[in-house]
Amino acid sequence: MTVVVAVVSSDGIALASDSATTQTRTLNGVTSTNNIWNSANKIFNLRKTWPLAALTFGRADIEGLSIASHAKDLRCRLTGTVDDPDVAVLDPAAFTVEQVAQAMADYFQPRCDAEPNGGTLGFLVAGIGATEKSPEVWDVLLDGLGGRNMNQVLPPGETGIVHQGMTDAITRLVDGAGQGLGHVLEAMGALPPGAGEPFAETVRDGLRMDWAWPGMPLGETIDMAKFLVDTQINFTRFMPGDAIVGGPVEIAALTKHEGFKWVERKHYYPPELNPTIHGGE
Repeated sequence: MTVVVAVVSSDGIALASDSATTQTRTLNGVTSTNNIWNSANKIFNLRKTWPLAALTFGRADIEGLSIASHAKDLRCRLTGTVDDPDVAVLDPAAFTVEQVAQAMADYFQPRCDAEPNGGTLGFLVAGIGATEKSPEVWDVLLDGLGGRNMNQVLPPGETGIVHQGMTDAITRLVDGAGQGLGHVLEAMGALPPGAGEPFAETVRDGLRMDWAWPGMPLGETIDMAKFLVDTQINFTRFMPGDAIVGGPVEIAALTKHEGFKWVERKHYYPPELNPTIHGGE
């Protein structure tokens, strides 16, 4: 399972994720957890040093490769180091975040659809377009059955918190009501079937905390993203069942002038043993 968070202020975006990924198996029609790994990569820079990134949630692999490996293959196409007639190289003077979200959907959808039993794959695509001054966030959902849903969840000029994956603790804390509120109200007979979730969302709209302020410094934006992911990890830790959200928290920040910067990141080896010229992945 996964928790990913994007916190958007006027000056930039803080992205944070956990590192857990769950391997399941199905035996005699019953699906159970086989292993939980705590070293998955869920934050990707989509053009080296540019203010463009994505967070992934949902299924963890396609064609036997992690989503991280595929995202880096897509990055090579967006950069132009790999030729692909189906993926346009980004123009530094004219690229848009919508164009990048569309490229994500176009690249991953046929691969998801080729493995329809893999489940839904999702992305939060975040960045600052070439002609924009402010960040924006898009949500991309691919159901693996030919369907896609792509929405701009935070347009340029708006601030806020976007979260996906297993986020019930965040929903309770920031939005004021847990994800199961609508179902509980229907089960109690307080609302007719199908009316629970719309009512619950109206409640959340009234209770939601405006934590992400336009003038918030980037440091506080980063601290908030980390706090929210840590909160979900600890919430899951003390719940009954497997700790399917967890592992090291990774954090990145995007700004118009500094581009993409890692803030907190796990390493599998001492950096001094593997020096790189540009500090890349």
